[in-house]
Amino acid sequence: MAHAAGQHSPPVTRRSLFARAGGAAIAGGLLAGPLTAGLAQAGVSAQAKISGKFQVVTPLDFHPDHNKYIQDTVKAFVAARGWDTDISDINAYQGGTDIYQRLQAQKAAGTPVDILLTHSLDARLEFMYDLTRDATPVVEAFQSRFGRPYSTSTVATLIKNKWVNAPWYTRGEGYWLRKDKFAEVGLDTASDPIFGTWDGMLQAARLVSRPDQKFYGWGLTVNQCGDGDYIVQDVMWQWGGALADPTGEIVTLYSPETIDAMSWLSDVYLNPANAPILPPGVNSWNDTGNNEAWLAGSIAFTFNAATLWAKSILDDTRLGDGTRLDDVTDAVMAPLGPYGARQQRVSGSGFHFMNGSKNFDAAVELATHFMSPEIYDPMLKISYGYVLPAYAAQWDNPFVVENKLASKFKDVVFATPPFIGLPHRGPPTDAAAAVGQQTVLTGMMGEILAGKPVIAAVRDAHLRCVDIYQAFGLKGR
Repeated sequence: MAHAAGQHSPPVTRRSLFARAGGAAIAGGLLAGPLTAGLAQAGVSAQAKISGKFQVVTPLDFHPDHNKYIQDTVKAFVAARGWDTDISDINAYQGGTDIYQRLQAQKAAGTPVDILLTHSLDARLEFMYDLTRDATPVVEAFQSRFGRPYSTSTVATLIKNKWVNAPWYTRGEGYWLRKDKFAEVGLDTASDPIFGTWDGMLQAARLVSRPDQKFYGWGLTVNQCGDGDYIVQDVMWQWGGALADPTGEIVTLYSPETIDAMSWLSDVYLNPANAPILPPGVNSWNDTGNNEAWLAGSIAFTFNAATLWAKSILDDTRLGDGTRLDDVTDAVMAPLGPYGARQQRVSGSGFHFMNGSKNFDAAVELATHFMSPEIYDPMLKISYGYVLPAYAAQWDNPFVVENKLASKFKDVVFATPPFIGLPHRGPPTDAAAAVGQQTVLTGMMGEILAGKPVIAAVRDAHLRCVDIYQAFGLKGR
């Protein structure tokens, strides 16, 4: 298993795991009052001292201004305290990498970083590998100030009554539409039922595509990347397919529902009749491919975290005729399939306090600083739409109230019970997390697009998942 292999890996330096520091310092003060007082009562010092270098890893997301703001905030914070600090970053997508084994190697070598600020890690695998410290006192202090955290976190991140990391913000996401282009063919993105189903979206994409003008209706990839993972999974869910049974012990991927879902999805890309709706090279896109196509004004429909939208707002992106891209952008939640029930997950970013680090109090102080309104509010503005609050009381913020995506997304954020994503229909498990980390489903779709029959590809992916589940001590079948 990966656990044993990771413990016997040679030591890995931080620079071989994380890379690229940068950005100029900005001003910002530490939040005083109830939040830090609550942490002090929980046994966490509000005036930390560091041992050696304070090591911070920031996110390398698909929004450079968001990344820079976070790094600049860290730099200003540590400069004000005179701490010797090492700042690096981590890629937004870690599927298919050996990130957990490398983090284990750092821990075994006695060189773990102090805090990671990221959405890239799965709490189940962090918990299984004992990579992080208990964040419960931090989350309890945040809750006392900001209210209850988003619903998915209480299932996916709170494990055996221990918070594996502390929720920081939720990541706005949706299916994005060029409402001006759809209006040209008589479709209103705000009200037309065609946008409520996958069949309808495919029909709308055909109506709006103009390949002779290099404009394409279907801006979705199923390549191995975060967006590709989500599309394959989402279509499976909306057709009624699922990775596991309600116990979380049995793999159920090989089912009529999943086969139907993958047959439908692969036909989008393989049927010659759909060629006019597909951008050139769509299935070699990584997680920046659809962002770039959207900002260039060449696609009508895509799925993405709201980095895509936030970046267009911040940069005041204009189309060829001078129209602001934001003015012609709309978003909808996940389209329905034959299953008839919308399944939409919520992801979030957190503060990860690494086990074995020397500067836990300093890491908590930095996390507390990031939660202060003086720091949080500018992040909401810079990353408008992409960064949405993790805690209920923060949703009263004017930057959130006026946000056209937030009003659609809030019910999903606080749904009870929440839809948990890949482990569905069961509870979260280490095995399901491993299936995601090993990108089994996009691998399955890649085989189908390469010519493998759908039934055979789903069966083989199912058997691979069974092997993974059994390796984690579950029944599998």
